[in-house]
Order: sequence, then structure tokens, then C-alpha cells
Amino acid sequence: MGLELPHPASRRHFFRQALAYVAGVPLAVLLVDMLRRVRAQQVAPPVAIPPDVAAGLSVVEGAIVHREGDGAIRAYSARCTHLGCRIDRVAGDEVICPCHGSRFRADGSVVNGPATRPLEPMRVERDPATGGWIARASP
Repeated sequence: MGLELPHPASRRHFFRQALAYVAGVPLAVLLVDMLRRVRAQQVAPPVAIPPDVAAGLSVVEGAIVHREGDGAIRAYSARCTHLGCRIDRVAGDEVICPCHGSRFRADGSVVNGPATRPLEPMRVERDPATGGWIARASP
């Protein structure tokens, strides 16, 4: 009834699991990084911002729009910089990603993560046909 040594099969099983973990974690990190890069390279279509967009923060199609009191318009991509989820909610003076809860200010900066990078700014141009604006992805 002395000390029993582990069965060789269980040792083999342990080393297989350890090898899978050691190889799997860097592979998963690499895949997530590749997904982020591919999504970042996708150019968002232009977004038509209506002339009567409300003051403050709004979500308009694929853009986060901030209209200041003086009428100035800024726009940001509605894609979260964490994993690319579409932001669809405004709460007070912040927009919230529905996937992991990242929060962004009206200037696109991060309030709470997991996102660490600010929202991507969009170029805003007047649209003489509608009296509104067109927001385009910045090159």
C-alpha cells in the first residue's frame, strides 16, 4: 500500500492536453487579431445624415452622430473597436456596444472597455440635395 505512481496513459493524456493548450492559445490570439485587421480594412458605405438630426448623440444607420448646440456635426463609425460589433444604443451622453458593454463619449473616446481604441472618425460633408450631410469612412 505504498505510494502509487500515476498510470502512463494519464501522463500521456496530460501532456497532450498541455501541448494543445500551449499551441491553441497563441493560435486563438492570432485568429482574433486577423479578424480585427480584416474588419478594419472593410470600408463602410456612406451614411446619409438627415438635416433634422437631433442635437446630442444619435445612431444613424452605420454612424454615431454628434450634433452640437451650434449645429456642428461629427460622425464616427458605429463599429466597436473591440471586436467590430455594431453599436446601436445611446445612453445619456455615451454610446454603448451591445456585445461586451464598451462605452464611448461623444468625441469617440473610450469610457469603459473592453475596447481600448477610440471610435473611427468619419468625414462629414454637406449634402446639397437633402440639406443634410453625408458621412464617409476616413481613408
